[in-house]
Amino acid sequence: MKDVKIPTRRAVGKGEHTAGDITRGIILNHLQSFLNNDVEAVISDYTEDAILMTQTKTYTGPEEIKGFFWGLLVHFPKDRSGFDLEQLFVSNELAYIVWHAKTPTVHVAIGTDTFFIKEGKIHRQTFAGRFNYL
Repeated sequence: MKDVKIPTRRAVGKGEHTAGDITRGIILNHLQSFLNNDVEAVISDYTEDAILMTQTKTYTGPEEIKGFFWGLLVHFPKDRSGFDLEQLFVSNELAYIVWHAKTPTVHVAIGTDTFFIKEGKIHRQTFAGRFNYL
């Protein structure tokens, strides 16, 4: 699997990290863990009281969220999935991404997530996507 590709970000002085820089790093790390099929690393990105809302269900806490990712990762095998991050917008602790993907079993024409970061972890997330199973 290739690394997540993103637009070039602005330069920050040595030792300077804005809330937006921290949020961007958390999201990029989260996406890379997902693409590496590392569920434990993915789940470690969430707070203990995290909520993930999807178009079909709301998941509360790391254990429920882990179940969601186990079901999703079946369709994103490492080294056999194409994932393109089209947009990444960050405003302090809030991030929004737009992406698409093609794997051996699914084509995602558009996927979108919104993340709210609290104390260095994902506290709230929404996810929606248009999945066409092959």
